[in-house]
Amino acid sequence: MSSHRKYLLASTVIAGLAASVLAPAAAFAQAAAPLKTTDEQPKSDATEVEALIVTGSRIKRSEFNSPDPIQVISAEQGKLKGISSAAGLLQTSTIASGSPQITSAISSAFVTDGGPGSETVSLRGLGANRTLVLVNGRRTGPAGVRGGVSAVDLNVIPASAIDRIDILKDGASSIYGSDAVAGVVNIITKRDTDGIELDAFFSQPQKHGGEQSRGSLSWGKTFDRGFFNLSYEYSKTAEQTNGDRSYTNCGRQYITDSSGKRKDTIDPRTGKVQCRDLAYDQIWLYDFSFGGIAGKLQYDYDGKLGSLIPQIPTGQAANYPGVPAGFYTVGYSTDPSAPDRGVQDLNSPFNLAQSLTPRNERNTVYAQGSFDITDSVEAYGEVLLNRRATKTNGYRQFWSYFYTGDYDPFSAGFTGDFILSPTPVTNLNRSGQRVDYQRYVGGFRGDFGKIDFLKGWDWDIFTQYSHSKGAYSQDVILKDAVDIAAFRTGSCIGQVTPISKKSCVDVSWVTPDFLAGKYTAAEQAFLFDTETGKTTYKQLVFEGSASGNLFKLPAGPVGAAVGFHYRKDSINDTPGAITQSNNVWGSSTAGITKGDDLARELFGELSVPLLKDLPFAENVELSLSGRHTKVNSYGKDDTYKLGLNWQIIPSLRLRATKGTSFRAPALFELYKNKETSFLSQRAVDPCINWAQNLSQGLIPQYVANNCSAAGVPGAYSGAGASATITAGGGKGRLEAETSKAVTYGVIWTPSFADLNVAVDYFDINVTNEVTQLGAARIVSGCYRSLSFPTDPLCSLFTRNSGSHLITSITDNYINIAEQGNRGIDLTVRYGQQLPWDTKLTVDLQSTWQLEDTTALFAGTVVDSNGFVGDPDWTGQVDFRFQRGDWTALWGVNMVGKASDAEDYADANPTRTTFYKIHTEFTAYHSLSLQKKFDEWTLLGGVANLFNETPPAVSLSQGNYNTVGASVFSSQYDYIGRRMFVNITARF
Repeated sequence: MSSHRKYLLASTVIAGLAASVLAPAAAFAQAAAPLKTTDEQPKSDATEVEALIVTGSRIKRSEFNSPDPIQVISAEQGKLKGISSAAGLLQTSTIASGSPQITSAISSAFVTDGGPGSETVSLRGLGANRTLVLVNGRRTGPAGVRGGVSAVDLNVIPASAIDRIDILKDGASSIYGSDAVAGVVNIITKRDTDGIELDAFFSQPQKHGGEQSRGSLSWGKTFDRGFFNLSYEYSKTAEQTNGDRSYTNCGRQYITDSSGKRKDTIDPRTGKVQCRDLAYDQIWLYDFSFGGIAGKLQYDYDGKLGSLIPQIPTGQAANYPGVPAGFYTVGYSTDPSAPDRGVQDLNSPFNLAQSLTPRNERNTVYAQGSFDITDSVEAYGEVLLNRRATKTNGYRQFWSYFYTGDYDPFSAGFTGDFILSPTPVTNLNRSGQRVDYQRYVGGFRGDFGKIDFLKGWDWDIFTQYSHSKGAYSQDVILKDAVDIAAFRTGSCIGQVTPISKKSCVDVSWVTPDFLAGKYTAAEQAFLFDTETGKTTYKQLVFEGSASGNLFKLPAGPVGAAVGFHYRKDSINDTPGAITQSNNVWGSSTAGITKGDDLARELFGELSVPLLKDLPFAENVELSLSGRHTKVNSYGKDDTYKLGLNWQIIPSLRLRATKGTSFRAPALFELYKNKETSFLSQRAVDPCINWAQNLSQGLIPQYVANNCSAAGVPGAYSGAGASATITAGGGKGRLEAETSKAVTYGVIWTPSFADLNVAVDYFDINVTNEVTQLGAARIVSGCYRSLSFPTDPLCSLFTRNSGSHLITSITDNYINIAEQGNRGIDLTVRYGQQLPWDTKLTVDLQSTWQLEDTTALFAGTVVDSNGFVGDPDWTGQVDFRFQRGDWTALWGVNMVGKASDAEDYADANPTRTTFYKIHTEFTAYHSLSLQKKFDEWTLLGGVANLFNETPPAVSLSQGNYNTVGASVFSSQYDYIGRRMFVNITARF
């Protein structure tokens, strides 16, 4: 860790502790069931306690003394913070919040597994595929759309049914099987509903957009031989657009001079800082050899350009085409303050209407129950039915190539031997998803009755079937309709497009209306279409286990558990017909992804008491577990785990675990249809016009240096043939992922105070990780690499040395070398009785990441810890005051500082322009007050009390994404201050 990184971590920790210590004395504290861990020990004389199965083990225990670090989040706690979903509860926990998560906004903005609108959890930043999600201790099948379905979409879990969530914070494949690499999330549902319960939640932001509402109706009945619960929940999140917030509606350069004074480009038409996103209503220019020409043509929609800039750069008429009235040349100067730079249209109204958070509606029915068939046998079951509908509004550029009016009658007014590339934008880029999810569980459990030698042993056998059926629709631009007019010299009337079979329409691409995204009915019908794809994912599980005591040792009984697991998964993703025919402009072909896999497993576990009631050994227990796995697509593997729990004295306990985990490649990673597609050079190549982009601050210096070193001319236009992309699944080539994990912990529970402190060190390393990098990421990663040109990414594509065009990119699913995560978790819980019969409870959770490394290939380790989007430290501190039926909470969620300055330049080479490539310590405060009546509970509060905005950063500099002026990362709140209410009635 460099000195810069050390300083960053130290300052973050200080800021976090200061936020905790300096919180107002009158602050309110956390919910009735606060964050806690299984580290908590009874402080009074214990009575006989029923043995329970604790997450992380299949052996029943009568004490909370697991060697595994476990965090417990109650639904009541989330409700007091204004959190209304399972995703919100999990993604704000410190084990997840310090690393990128897939929120509905992220999944709608980027291509992610599960498709737009999905929400998953990635523990330790190791990926949602490496986090196993259980419901009531049983595996839950994936849900989503498109071929990349493999993780549980948390949208299927109704918030009203959740009692608590247990998070096992280390690998557990030997206990739970494949995918439990980073840890296990166990969602425990409510069982104590007796009668009718109505629950309503509403969250209203201070600004329009992002409103949330949820309502549920539950009925339950507990009787002598069992119980039954039935609930229905409706949940809706309103769309929030980029234009709804000032910090997302205008992308700003955020550049300064040496004194710190802002020097962003000014738009002389408004006198304000220029807003930047995608260029729109502009025409790119090339000569007949496809050499790029500085600047673009832009129409003067508001009539102001004529008084600010010349129509053609002064003295350069021979270097530019003649243009019709109203068109001006913009963006040709290297000086960012030049008027021709400031008047460029870079923030389309379509951008302001683009979804930041999509509209999302969910309907869920959940039922569970059990019935004692005999004194020794209980039948139980669960049914979960969920429908999610997501709608997203987007926009995009598209382009083609044409001659001037000297050759093309539809480019009248443009003259000279030049090639025009009109680049309009369109808001016909909408998408929608509907996912219907079903999950059924049925089983029997009990004991062995009067069989003496099995007395004390329990058994459990069940089957689980889940079925996800999704339909995804999207607007598309028809490739053959765009291509048919390229380089035309006359009318296309009478021709028919070869794939879409549409009668050709003479589209005038260079008119002001067309460039602005305003089309005639005939143009729109000819160029655009809509298609729908379908995804089905099925999972069938049979599992059985038995647990009990084998024999007694002097320190206590030896516990054991044994069992089997059978799981079959299948996927069938059928993209829309237009995608399958490779007729979507600017997108790759996708074929049918279809396949299945079968896993068979045997597992066992032991709990061995070694010492008890000895000096410095109140209780010492060893746990051992192992699992043998056979997967059809891969073969065999074995995993193990060792754990030691050492109660030194009543107030001090040590724990440690060491184990291995395993993940077979997901179905889509194996069976994705082999495909060949073609992408525009402008879609994949960061070296296009790199000299001009550098001068305009659109790329950092090191990218320009690498493009130059590759022999790419500074004015290289990228015009010419598309790049050929080959991609496919890795069946027969991919190896299974394996991992090693160790944890060491100390738990202190002094008798002189109501205090519980737990500190855990963790170190997880995954080898042979399966991933697909993406064509643009491969090329960009090569030129952004600090080890260019020897970075192995550079070997995955070919650039022609003569034309400089990228000719081919290989983008298969591959095994990369490794990924690792190492750090420290701290949990503190303190209680204090105050005057006026008031109880204060303080809970602190924090995670320090020490390393977050990835090696795509051997010898290429990159540590992203402390970079923007991957902070060294995150924390939560909650203060709860409780007096009788009143509960008040003051909660603070904290995100540490982060910076890309360790690997990326924070200034231009002459040190005249400086970039902000760091994020500040950020804290989000929530305040709520709850009153319980006999049959009613009323709760009101404010989330993001001080209206904290996401950190602002410089555009196009560090290795982060932006939306508007803000960094775009899952750690930050983009809704702003919002009030929430929750009303619960019981009858």
